[in-house]
Amino acid sequence: MIRTLGPNLSAPHLSANDPGFIAVHRAIGEIAAGRPVIIRDGLQAVLASPIDGGPILSGRMTLTAARAGYLGLEPAPTVVEAEPDRAVLSAIAMADAADVGRHMRAGSIANAASELAKMAERVPAMTLGSASSAPPGTLAAHAGDVLSFRHALAATQRPIASAPVPLAAGATANVTAFRNAIGGTVTAVVVGDIDRGALVRVHSACVTGDILGSLKCDCGAQLRLALGRICSEGGIVLYTAQEGRGIGLANKLRAYALQDKGLDTVDANIALGFHDDERDYAAAGNVLAQLGLSSIRLMTNNPTKAAGLATQGISVEPVPLIGPVTPDNERYLATKKTRSGHHL
Repeated sequence: MIRTLGPNLSAPHLSANDPGFIAVHRAIGEIAAGRPVIIRDGLQAVLASPIDGGPILSGRMTLTAARAGYLGLEPAPTVVEAEPDRAVLSAIAMADAADVGRHMRAGSIANAASELAKMAERVPAMTLGSASSAPPGTLAAHAGDVLSFRHALAATQRPIASAPVPLAAGATANVTAFRNAIGGTVTAVVVGDIDRGALVRVHSACVTGDILGSLKCDCGAQLRLALGRICSEGGIVLYTAQEGRGIGLANKLRAYALQDKGLDTVDANIALGFHDDERDYAAAGNVLAQLGLSSIRLMTNNPTKAAGLATQGISVEPVPLIGPVTPDNERYLATKKTRSGHHL
C-alpha cells in the first residue's frame, strides 16, 4: 500500500500559525528526542512513548495496520498487550517474527501515535500510559491535528535562497531552496529556461546511494543520469527529503538488516510497520506550481510517483530513467518491477 495525500492542499485543515499545528510540530520534536507526549481526542487523553528510545510506559503498544497484517493479525491499526519489557515489545514492534497475545483494534489516538512516530522517523509503535501520570510540562497534541499535519505542512514550501552552482555534469544550475514552516527543504536544481513540458526529476534523498555510492540501489545512478539529462537538455531536478521511501535513514538501515534475513524491500518496510512506500508528492507539486509548471515530462520508472504528482494538479508524461543492473542491485530492481509496478 502506498501513502497518498488528497489533491486539495489549497485549504488544509491547519495553517502554520494555528496552535494545533504548532503543538504537533513540538510533539514531533519530543518523540524524535525519545520523550513521551500526551495525545488528546475529545475527553480522552493518553500518554505515548516511542518504543525505540522512549521510556516503556506499560505493556500496551500501538501497531500500524501494516505491522499487524505482517504478524498475521487483522491488517488494521492495533493495540497489543504484552509484558512491559523493552525486548519483548521491541520484538513485537519490529522483529522479523514475533508472537502476539492479547490485542484489540485501535482508535484515533493510537493512529495519531503511530503517525507522530513516523513523522519523527521512529519505528511506528508507541507504548501507552495514563495521561494523569505525565510529568508537569509534558507537551500535548490533538489526534485530529496530528492526522492533518502533513497536508498543512506540504502547503508551506516557500523559496528562501537561490544561487548559481556549476555542476560536474556540465552546466551551471540555478539552485533554489524551498523551505517549509518547520525548516524542511525541497531543493530545485534548474538548468536553462523552463516552460510547459519541462524535463523534471523528483528525486528522493538517498544517503547511501547518492553520497556513499552504495551498489544496493539505483538511486545514485538515477540522480547522476537525471543531472546529465538536464545539463544537456535543460530541466529541473527536485531533491526531496524522503530518505528510504519516506521512512528515514535509521529505519532504512533497519529494513536493510531485514533484507539480509531474506525479506525483499517491500516486505522489509511492511515488517517495520510502514507502507511499502511512505512518500507523498504534495510538497513537490507545490514547488512545481510555484515554478510555473502544470505540465511536465517526468523522469521516472515509477507509476505511483507520476500518479502522486497528478493528484496535485500536475499533468505528467513519464520518461524512462534506467540505471545499470548489477549483481548487487538485481534483486532490488526485480522487486521494484514485480511488486511495486516500476517500468523496468
